[in-house]
Amino acid sequence: MTDAERKLPIFQRPKRWFPQKDWARVKKVKVFGLTTSNGKKLCFPVLGPWNADAWADAVTHKVAPFLCRCFPTRRRFQILLDGEGVLHAPAPKHAMEAAGISVLPNWPKYSPDLNPQENVWAWAEERLREVEKPHDTFEQFKERVVTSVEAYPHGGLIAGMAGRIKTLLARGGANVGK
Repeated sequence: MTDAERKLPIFQRPKRWFPQKDWARVKKVKVFGLTTSNGKKLCFPVLGPWNADAWADAVTHKVAPFLCRCFPTRRRFQILLDGEGVLHAPAPKHAMEAAGISVLPNWPKYSPDLNPQENVWAWAEERLREVEKPHDTFEQFKERVVTSVEAYPHGGLIAGMAGRIKTLLARGGANVGK
């Protein structure tokens, strides 16, 4: 996506209406989500700065144990990551290698409509909008993000990709959204 495309209304998300003191924190908080091919979900807010060392730590202490629980007979795992630089830095690469995790090769790095996890984010955002209240604090919102992602009802994200790609092609590459 080019810088010009990023500024198009279709790619813009509205700002969250938190009090000003909380809004500054919202921009710095990330939530990591991973959904397996068998429908199990891992979601956690990233505490502190999101950098390569934080991601390497998350791989070692959260992602790898989660994958081992989901697939107890497997020793190697393949995951799809977006193009965020810290996910592909040397420290996380070593942590993933040690855990038997490889990244799906030759996948477009900036393709939200081709990333099954984006189905979850679009669905969770709608649920969050339904339950938000005018005076919610940032902490309440952060808890609801994780709850909403964990409540995603569709297990077969990978199986649903054929339909998503068909919709993407029909829209001429425009953002599918949900």
